[in-house]
Amino acid sequence: MLKRFLFVVVIVALGLNMVPFHRAEAAPSPQACAQTHTVQVGQNLFRIGLMYGVQWPLLAQWNNLANPNLIYVGQVLCVSGPNPVQVVVPANAGGGAVYPGNPFGPTTQPRIYFPKVTLNQNFELRGYNFPANTSITIGLTTLGNLPYVPYYTASTDASGQFYVLINLPPALASAATVAVEARTATGYYAKNWFYN
Repeated sequence: MLKRFLFVVVIVALGLNMVPFHRAEAAPSPQACAQTHTVQVGQNLFRIGLMYGVQWPLLAQWNNLANPNLIYVGQVLCVSGPNPVQVVVPANAGGGAVYPGNPFGPTTQPRIYFPKVTLNQNFELRGYNFPANTSITIGLTTLGNLPYVPYYTASTDASGQFYVLINLPPALASAATVAVEARTATGYYAKNWFYN
């Protein structure tokens, strides 16, 4: 009788080991996100973050991931944060627009970020909170090195925003990091970088 009982326990235990346990992470509903991404084979949060110009800890937070190292092929992730809320700036708050829903949160300081990076090839660069209708010099270098080498010129629109697609120069195409500075002639600037 004891042998039969132990045999049944062993069979049940082996059966349980063969069943994969998957604890689904509670992610925001796609309706609550401005943009989503479906995980592909070989992707992790870091690489997905590079594609959208978002740091991986922020992706983990937006998607309620208890273990940011555990994502699944086919899983839909929020990559732009919740839909932005309307921010009302008091009339006496001074100059500068507040842009909600950006990767840094609402701010009036000049900022740049990378909506998309194609490693070793090019990157998209967006900027906001710069002076309106102003020329912007885009400088590039590697992280921790100075000076920034002027590489490209962009212009802001009437709202102080700009967008450019920049091909990496040969000297930076194989660099491990790329640091970017956007600067006006009057001293407004923003800096950011990405792993290449």
